[in-house]
Amino acid sequence: MVQIFPRQPKACKILLLASLFFSIFSILFTQYAMAEPIPPKPITNLYVFDYADLIESQDEQAMQQIAKAIDNKTKAQVVVVTVNDLSNMEIEEYALNLFRSWGIGDKAKNNGVLILVNKASLMANQRGRIRIEVGYGLEGAITDGKAGAILDSFALPAFEEGEYSKGIKDTFMAVSAEVAKEYGLDLEASDLSGLEDYVIEDESDILLDIIIAVFLLVLILILISRIGKRRRHYWGGPFGPFGGGGFSGGGLSGGSFGGFGGGGFSGGSFGGGRSGGGGASR
Repeated sequence: MVQIFPRQPKACKILLLASLFFSIFSILFTQYAMAEPIPPKPITNLYVFDYADLIESQDEQAMQQIAKAIDNKTKAQVVVVTVNDLSNMEIEEYALNLFRSWGIGDKAKNNGVLILVNKASLMANQRGRIRIEVGYGLEGAITDGKAGAILDSFALPAFEEGEYSKGIKDTFMAVSAEVAKEYGLDLEASDLSGLEDYVIEDESDILLDIIIAVFLLVLILILISRIGKRRRHYWGGPFGPFGGGGFSGGGLSGGSFGGFGGGGFSGGSFGGGRSGGGGASR
């Protein structure tokens, strides 16, 4: 006996398809909603945008004051942004998009710097915690190597101790010190107070120190060698210690080390700046 099932009404099929579509849409929308989009460009630049609530109020105020002073004097803008997550992007991509979207730094000078902190990676203690994104105009002052050195010296040690606000502020201070140096500002001025404690020595300066130290060592060895020869000549010459040899010939007089004489080893709004992706991430 063949059993015949009644045909389902067309309305039931439509309802089933609609339910399936709604379920798929809900899943996709939930995943999208969980990812935090890039924040819209603020109307006013306050220099510190703590969307992830990681920065203590006193640190935020201190950063705002110094950032404003640098902006007023140079049009360079150092901006700190904390976010809860990166919307499934790499931190480099997120930082570059945010930098360009906001237009950090002066449009003509491209002298902005973004310090981006990702709370999700920070809490998980994994890569993508923090990035320094540097505008075109400051890439010579804050090289990729120097940006990395700043993060290694100031951000990571504090983060490892759970001192997130301190790590962010110290990173900001070190970056601001380099920007201030680039424009010849007095790091000990009242409105830039404290920046002098955050200066990172240039790799070129370290290399120069090494070269100078080696050069001085060679000169000292030459000097010791010459003194030794003079002494041997003084005591062992053909005329004895008081003969006609002695210290004749100039010894240490005249122009032997003339090279050392005379000095020796001598807040308003965002400006529309752009970045090419220079900087460092940790």
